[in-house]
Amino acid sequence: MEMLNREEICIIVDSSTNNSNYKILNWSLVNYADHLIGYLGDHLKLTVEIEENNAKQELQYFVKCTPLYDSWKIEYMKKVPFFEKEFRMLSSLFTQFNQAGGYKRWCPRPLYIKENLFVFEDLAVLGYKMPNQEFLTYNETIAVAEAIAKFHAQSYIYEEKKSKQLGRPYRIWEDYSEYLQEPTLGSDWRDTGRNAVIDYLKVFSKYKDLPNFERHVETIITKLYEDVWTLMKPSIKYRNVVLHRDIWKNNILLKTLANGTVHAMIVDYQTVLYCSGMLDLSSFIYFNTNKNFRHNYLRNVQDHYYDILSRELNNVGIDISTVYSDKSVMLDSYEESLLFGLTQSGIIVPISAMGQNKTEELFCNPETSATINTVSRSQEFIQIARENSNYENRVTDILDEMLERYVPNLNLFK
Repeated sequence: MEMLNREEICIIVDSSTNNSNYKILNWSLVNYADHLIGYLGDHLKLTVEIEENNAKQELQYFVKCTPLYDSWKIEYMKKVPFFEKEFRMLSSLFTQFNQAGGYKRWCPRPLYIKENLFVFEDLAVLGYKMPNQEFLTYNETIAVAEAIAKFHAQSYIYEEKKSKQLGRPYRIWEDYSEYLQEPTLGSDWRDTGRNAVIDYLKVFSKYKDLPNFERHVETIITKLYEDVWTLMKPSIKYRNVVLHRDIWKNNILLKTLANGTVHAMIVDYQTVLYCSGMLDLSSFIYFNTNKNFRHNYLRNVQDHYYDILSRELNNVGIDISTVYSDKSVMLDSYEESLLFGLTQSGIIVPISAMGQNKTEELFCNPETSATINTVSRSQEFIQIARENSNYENRVTDILDEMLERYVPNLNLFK
């Protein structure tokens, strides 16, 4: 079956070139890379050969489509609407956001969108790369925090504009609630991740030898993962935004500019929610930084996010006080969001920290993907930690912090 026809190729080329006086000679689709880029979609490189002004030229694009070969992913994506979420964002809501050009942007430019396939400009051609190290540097973290603030600002700007048009308060939830909540189906992936957290803590937690640890840890962790569902719904206390909620390194693209600063773009909007923006900031920080970084620089990152959000809103005549009455309110919201940041990291970090080869071996192998995604992944994580002390330290730091923050003085284990 042809994934893109000639008419669609023309639309893509028209969207990316200024000159309509060209002839399409040929086009091809191949795997974008020989390694894993994302989990819930396939990624292809579209190359289009054109002739323009008697000269041949190759244009390159990035294509994301529904899974083509992995049977578990194909069935899973039929069950949960993650691809449909992103389709609705790209084809409808985001078209109404003000996406500035150049280095003011926060996401790549979509060129052609249909329900099972999205075509974007290829950011690699423009010099962007995924982070190739376990933790982001300070400049990279600041750059991503800026992109998050620009993205969040668009929700507030759109809501204020619609409110004026309608003559009443308007919220995005009115029109897009169907696509901005967690699917009720497909929770087995999260449950499997939660169970792995429990099993891992029983083996590696520095508190594992406390009396009654094993008896209580399962109840405590299960309750934390149940409590976080409230945070994943629209807040009645804070202004809500369209939330990415999965800003780990494979969804970040970075470019170092000539002046040494870093510009970041965020990709992959298939797990969007509508809730407090601090869920994005806290989970991003826990996904991509270590404990020492957070101790030294967390406030810098928070301040930069606030400053950029203020600037973006002020540029269109909106005062930051319509979102946060003052910065302390944002910081309070951040503290309340940490339950999401830590529990989500408890699911994501054990996967992201294991390395590209091991991730592909376990999660992209048709023989193992169904089991490790929805039945159990505990023993795999435990075995990697036994073999790799860096992995053990990285994962244990996150999971023990969950206990330290949410079990007062660890008295429940005594």
